[in-house]
Amino acid sequence: MRGIVVFCVLGLLTGCAASGVKVTEEQAESFKVGVSSYSDVVTSLGPPTSTSVSSNGARTAVYTYAAVRSQAQNFIPYIGGLVAGYDTQKSDVAFTFDQRGILTNMSSTQTGIGTGTNLAAGANAAAPPYQLPK
Repeated sequence: MRGIVVFCVLGLLTGCAASGVKVTEEQAESFKVGVSSYSDVVTSLGPPTSTSVSSNGARTAVYTYAAVRSQAQNFIPYIGGLVAGYDTQKSDVAFTFDQRGILTNMSSTQTGIGTGTNLAAGANAAAPPYQLPK
């Protein structure tokens, strides 16, 4: 019982929030240009977070996901609020379909940002997780 209480308290202290629909690289690559349809994508991933239709009838379905995590220094008593920081991860996966609803293009954007507040403003720039080593 004690382990469950400790786990729950730690879960509350992590300071995380997320929204949207997370699409993994493997999921996105499972759809084939010229073969997959709009209904294939929606059946597999669920409703997109946004859609648009152009004047020529082409449709774009975008799946956006964002997650924010508090950095460890936020939980330091008394000074945590002065040196607080947050890590944000965001992804957008866009599928474009022709007038018949057949996939014509897929693109993906990944973003990683570290944010500092108060005294730490500008000091918590995080390296994006997808950055290649030098």
